[in-house]
Amino acid sequence: MRIISFDDMYVDYYMKDGELIGLCGGKTSANILVNLSPYFKTAFFGQCGNDAKGDLAIASLALHDIDTSNIKRIEGETKAFFLDNNKYSKECPYCHREVGYSKKLLDIESIISHIEESDVIIVDNLKTSTLKILASVPNKAFLDLGYLGSLLYSSLDEIVEMLGNRFEIISMNKRVYDCLKHKFAIDSTDLYDLLNPKILIITKGEKGCDIIVNGEFIKKEIETPAKVVDPNGAGDAFFAEFIRTYLESECINEAMISKAYMRASIAASLVVSVVGARSTHNPLYHIENYEECICKKFSIREKY
Repeated sequence: MRIISFDDMYVDYYMKDGELIGLCGGKTSANILVNLSPYFKTAFFGQCGNDAKGDLAIASLALHDIDTSNIKRIEGETKAFFLDNNKYSKECPYCHREVGYSKKLLDIESIISHIEESDVIIVDNLKTSTLKILASVPNKAFLDLGYLGSLLYSSLDEIVEMLGNRFEIISMNKRVYDCLKHKFAIDSTDLYDLLNPKILIITKGEKGCDIIVNGEFIKKEIETPAKVVDPNGAGDAFFAEFIRTYLESECINEAMISKAYMRASIAASLVVSVVGARSTHNPLYHIENYEECICKKFSIREKY
């Protein structure tokens, strides 16, 4: 069994008040793979630019023995996000240009051809390419939904058609849940019944999470929140531990949920104590030299 994901890759630039702290490979599903890599075989399929950012994105996965052999290099730039005081931007703060791909579409058929029967899929978006791949294979899948995207304009029937009966676990943050709740006048139990995952998790940051399993609503509260240095990646680590425990367990019961939540809470508390979504696994990369701008051609050193 492998845990896999697929999509465009990208790089995160961590800033503090306009100053660069360091870089790391980005993307929610890739972060989840990093957290799962000590326990399972893992692989990422997709594409990245033929540039220094693409080199870093691939290296940051290969460092954890994540199979990157089916990541295609395309002409153009690898997508980047600039994170400064928890604000995200696609625009480089130095040269003020938006850093991204030249809209070359994913090779969906190639990705499908590399998915094995025993693979378990993790996705973090509901783009057309993602839905096409999920519709083409019967593999177990897990969804981390951190933003609505096109769901914002979809009807409830359309959302049920996209998500219903397809995922083992769906995790969504409170922002996504609140939007669905107010738009369709439904609560979390209604959502669970409509989408029919094995487990539905609604994460609420420092306030804990709500879990619905076997039709039962479970409220988990954090009594002593960890001191937050940087919240990026906490939700990814949290969900990874639920996936890990689910896959290791023979059945879904109270003991399994308690074990998953304990592991998830510890993992998330460690992540928020440092800067960088993957810094509990390896330090941020630092730029040694660059040409024109930090978002273009650069060389890196791996440690602080």
